Amino acid sequence: MQDVISEILAKKLTEGQLTAQEQQELDMWLQVPANAGEYAEIMRLWEAAGNVKYEMNVDVDAEWEQFKQLTKHRIGRRRFTWVAAMAASVALLIGVFTFRNSTQSDIFKYTSANAPEMVVLPDSSVVWLNKNSQIAYKYNDLTNTRTVALIGEAMFNVRHTGDDFVVKTPQHVFTKVLGTSFNLKACADSKKIELAVVEGKVAFGSRKANTVVTKGQSASFDCRNNTVTPSDTLDNNAIAWHTGVFNYNNKPLSKISAELGTYLDTKITLPSNARNVNYTGYFDHPTRESVAEIIATAMNWDYKVTDSEIAFSERK
Repeated sequence: MQDVISEILAKKLTEGQLTAQEQQELDMWLQVPANAGEYAEIMRLWEAAGNVKYEMNVDVDAEWEQFKQLTKHRIGRRRFTWVAAMAASVALLIGVFTFRNSTQSDIFKYTSANAPEMVVLPDSSVVWLNKNSQIAYKYNDLTNTRTVALIGEAMFNVRHTGDDFVVKTPQHVFTKVLGTSFNLKACADSKKIELAVVEGKVAFGSRKANTVVTKGQSASFDCRNNTVTPSDTLDNNAIAWHTGVFNYNNKPLSKISAELGTYLDTKITLPSNARNVNYTGYFDHPTRESVAEIIATAMNWDYKVTDSEIAFSERK
């Protein structure tokens, strides 16, 4: 049934007209509130993709200051995987047109707000931007290269086109791929760039120091001494900001509170005797209230939750 609805939605977006039977099936599907929400998200994505704007003559490699003025065509984060697939398929129509009518100086720029967002690039690659992150995309038809400049953190699902796909950061670290899925964290003032590869294979590092990282592996680049440190494992929570799922196994509670605090945009204050305490637990799309209740119950603490802080205290 879902495949049928996907075809009907694609037809409605691209052709604008449905048969009586198709319209009836769509109307019945939209009677479910959750489906109506998915439909609204698809329509917003379609409208945003149709309004993509480009700025000319921008040097992605050098003009980092221009990121501060990135165009804010904001697109809501996908909550359903089939919606993301549908959105990418629809955007492909726009992406092909843009690809064929672009020049080497065309550039697509985007910044996320204070929440993670999904962006479909002109080549139909899908990027989930963490909050307050910035990207700029340029296709060079002379070298057949897709270049993305990133400040912040992003999860990439790169569409295979046969052209190189290169992500650059302000620290002059690059990640070169063909078709893959990976997470890259590269904040503007960070001394360390962090990579986690979910699918495929990438080359990661600088021109002088780089390594190949494959599925299920991770790596970090130390900008102070220009070295790459690879790892054969992935941190369970490398992409938790995107999935909303945090899984901890005997990890210092101080680090856990820092990670969850960043995710919730909330200060988490622990009792003074919690510096050397480790914690094992699982959080699925945590809220301030759920984090406070779960940790307080496990540690036998009291807690107080406000709009900006979760404060734990020893139980008297």
